[in-house]
Amino acid sequence: MLKQGILPRAGLSPLELEGVRKLWEVCNSHDHIEIKLNWSTLSDRPSGVTNDFLFYQNDRLVGFLAIYCFMSTEVEISGMVHPEARRQGIFGQMVQTAIAECRRREVPKLIFINERGSESGKAFLTNLGAAYSFSEYVMELQEQAAETSQALDSENSIAIRLADAQDTELLVKLNMSGFDMSESDTREYVTQTITGDKERTWIVELGEQREPIGKIGAMVEAEESGFIYGFCVMPAYRGKGYGRRILSQTITELKQLDHASFIKLEVSVENEKALGLYESCGFRTKNANDYYVLLLS
Repeated sequence: MLKQGILPRAGLSPLELEGVRKLWEVCNSHDHIEIKLNWSTLSDRPSGVTNDFLFYQNDRLVGFLAIYCFMSTEVEISGMVHPEARRQGIFGQMVQTAIAECRRREVPKLIFINERGSESGKAFLTNLGAAYSFSEYVMELQEQAAETSQALDSENSIAIRLADAQDTELLVKLNMSGFDMSESDTREYVTQTITGDKERTWIVELGEQREPIGKIGAMVEAEESGFIYGFCVMPAYRGKGYGRRILSQTITELKQLDHASFIKLEVSVENEKALGLYESCGFRTKNANDYYVLLLS
């Protein structure tokens, strides 16, 4: 049967994933940008939940839009249209279909991701009525900074260990201390990230007493690349040099455990301290993403 128009999907087949990747590469090359698509999530969608929308013209994939849901109160949305199929209202059709799906699921907040270099994306979101909210730099590890040879006493030694379901309450506490999230959203987020097959969450422990002082997460992609996220240190332990050591150990774990050849992360453009920390560990800014919010009444 000839594929034509929007095809909603509750999970993508390997053939569809390959088609999306080829479309992504064409759009990136044409626009000199890098559209944010979470490949690890795309390849492991929950069954029975419509999160992806393919747009075909005469059996040719020319559009794609993805919903990323990490908590029930909000979703992130990213998408693209083939350069040869633009100015036909394709992206608008996919967005309206996604909005209808979010309304059906009673999701009140949509966050659209727009690579800063996409002026057409910015114009579309402005016309849609989405309001600019914040921006993040995408940083990529160029080289891992050498660790200092300073000896550390046992009270200041740092260790990271993989979290499991028994750490749920601890992770809720750590996330709430590090991010502006409600307890209900935090619990939902922790439940999703601690059970993912391609996700890692580490608990950071200090000294011989193994006191938990922070956490850090990473998502491992199929093409041997890692994405670090959710990094926070308890307020009482910030500014003491622990962050650099935690990040360095996490990078080592990703390289040894998951054989990650490429490691990326995102940081708010306003977070100068974190930006400096990541630069000191060998990360360099690659591009930036702007986030726009649309509230559904």
